Amino acid sequence: MSGTDQRFVLANERTYLAYIRTALALMAAGAAIVQLGDILGGEGQTLIVGTTILAVGIVVAVLGYLRWRDNDKRIAADLPLRATPIPLVLGLGVVGLGVLVLVLSLI
Repeated sequence: MSGTDQRFVLANERTYLAYIRTALALMAAGAAIVQLGDILGGEGQTLIVGTTILAVGIVVAVLGYLRWRDNDKRIAADLPLRATPIPLVLGLGVVGLGVLVLVLSLI
């Protein structure tokens, strides 16, 4: 049997879907924060935090797609996958936004 091992293709697809779930969660959280008005010390601050979280969700969706597409091509060509800093950057970004929301909600 020759060709691409479909388990790798399906694993790549599951990873992409995880990116999409993360993006949707961030976009929902951002939209909810924007709709809540002035819960973070003022309407302007709340709008900035909410739209930032929403924008991060959009970026995660795009990056997830680009990562899936690159991996899909490399799997089909039987090439090694490239390392990516996306999970580290995403994790640090979520922690940073969480700390920001915590600080603003306590002020």
